Amino acid sequence: MEALLNSQCAAQSLGPANQLFAMLIQTIMAAQCSISPPDMWPKDYGPTALAQGLEEYDFIIVGAGSAGSVVANRLSENPDWKILLLEAGGDPPIESEIPLMLMHMMNTSHVWNYYAEKSPLASKGYKKGSYWPRGKMLGGCSSNNAMIYVRGNSRDYDRWEELGNPTWSWKDVLPYFKKSEDNGAYHIQEEKGAFHGVGGPLKVNTFMSNDMTKLIVVEAAAELGLIEIMDVNSDEFTGYCVVQGTIKDGKRYSTAKAFLNPAKDRKNLHIIKHAHVTKINFEAGVARGVTFDIGDHIGKDIVAKTKKEVVLSAGALNTPQILKLSGVGPKEELDKFDIPVVLDSPFVGENLQDHVIVPVVLSFHKSRPITVKVDELMDSIYSYFRYGMGPIGSIGSTDLVGFVNTQSQAARFPDIQYHHFVYKAKTPDFATILGKFEMEDYINAQLIELNKKAEILIVFVTLLNPKSNGNIKLRSANPYDPPVINANYLEDHRDVATLIRGIRYFRRMLTTQNFKDHEMEEFKIGIPECDKLDFESDSYWECYVRYMSTTIYHPVGTAKMGPAEDPSAVLDSTLKLRGVDGLRVVDASIMPNIVSGNTNAPTIMIGEKASDFIKEQYKPIPKKTEL
Repeated sequence: MEALLNSQCAAQSLGPANQLFAMLIQTIMAAQCSISPPDMWPKDYGPTALAQGLEEYDFIIVGAGSAGSVVANRLSENPDWKILLLEAGGDPPIESEIPLMLMHMMNTSHVWNYYAEKSPLASKGYKKGSYWPRGKMLGGCSSNNAMIYVRGNSRDYDRWEELGNPTWSWKDVLPYFKKSEDNGAYHIQEEKGAFHGVGGPLKVNTFMSNDMTKLIVVEAAAELGLIEIMDVNSDEFTGYCVVQGTIKDGKRYSTAKAFLNPAKDRKNLHIIKHAHVTKINFEAGVARGVTFDIGDHIGKDIVAKTKKEVVLSAGALNTPQILKLSGVGPKEELDKFDIPVVLDSPFVGENLQDHVIVPVVLSFHKSRPITVKVDELMDSIYSYFRYGMGPIGSIGSTDLVGFVNTQSQAARFPDIQYHHFVYKAKTPDFATILGKFEMEDYINAQLIELNKKAEILIVFVTLLNPKSNGNIKLRSANPYDPPVINANYLEDHRDVATLIRGIRYFRRMLTTQNFKDHEMEEFKIGIPECDKLDFESDSYWECYVRYMSTTIYHPVGTAKMGPAEDPSAVLDSTLKLRGVDGLRVVDASIMPNIVSGNTNAPTIMIGEKASDFIKEQYKPIPKKTEL
């Protein structure tokens, strides 16, 4: 180290100065390593499985994501049960731990790099159609999402129960949200403690963000009579709110960290990483195990057997794909790929729902833009790596969300959510971040040019209760081919109308004194087809919506639960798959309707509730005492 410093410095040191610099560098390097040391994560049982084979397990869980990690923890609490957890990815990278770097995991080996099929109705401004990355690592999407902890509202869950799913009402699911939670915000505990838990494995805290743009937006909203609420996860569901996240000390708190790390020394829990499940194995209509490959050993099938159940927690895209590859799905589709039919289940992969978003771009502070200064950036890097503090340990303005009802400001429940992303002028990696969305080059070029002159606020207008729904189909019988994702965004024109109302609702803020004081101006993205239309017309905004719409990464519903009389219900209300035994689905696939907010917290809740369903079914029967 001293030789390196000497060779790079014109002025030679007597030694002590170089030692000080070396100590500084070593301190920073040690801090970097401590963010995500390899021994922090559970040991990989894969090498043992390859060398010695596998024993029979009580439960096999497919997917160590937002729900699967929860189920693995809760079931392995019983020392008499042997649990096998299979995860297609490996340990999360260091970037997963650093909140501000969440976008940099896209288009990497740590996510499933999926794309929705191109459509003439939506996402027309994106090169390959809408990009749908899904987490492929311990923790799944909880390891690469924005960490926002939002549950939806009471009406969402009450509707689930009304659809024929007993014990899924708001009063029934609230205890499971609280069970997971260790809420570190004292003001929320004091004011809204009835809605929150303390002492659970999942750390939920306020982000360390002092981005002043949030105050600009909140005060502009107040001018229009839109209130600021303390906690959208309680009994208030409309208004602007700085939400909490799954974060602690400036680092992500994924379900892998919350649920798998505390269980990693349990002898009855085996976790195999880089395990790609190719099919579920059935005998006489009963799930008896799974077949999977490990890492580079593609084609070397490994079979794991279960005494009780296979729990499928692969997510709303991969769960229906695995079911179909295993012979559970629409007979016509299975026959097309010569897959033997175990169960003709026509609605596997149907009912795909997602929160479609439309970005609205504003520039501000053009006459006096705040730019990214190198010295400030270096100070932030040091502060974060050394103490876990500063803007790198937050998500900027993204923890500010707005929930509004575009038809009645007095309504209790929203139909639109606003997410806010802020970029200082001349942000160094702005082009890289834009590239992650894979918009057409002519759109990116306009935004990059704007960022050279001004700060940028991008507001994602989010459709909370879509009427359009899509489906997941097989591309082939090859388990390594990505599924066909038919998002079917905006097929129902009511979705277009709601998004246009949401855009117009936010544009009202341009009339406020607060926005004027900060030179907040709408930036019109040039789109040749749309530019032929009157800017203020519904026709223009429909054109804009159809070009700029994309995903906010919340797919659900592809193996929905429901009553026996609902032919489209793949699962019963305890999440067992109808028509076979020994198989349960536990992930966002089970939602009959998408919730009105971010989907990670609800998926964790589903994992908690499903674990209790399983424990209840297999609890020991007390022996009768003879008199």
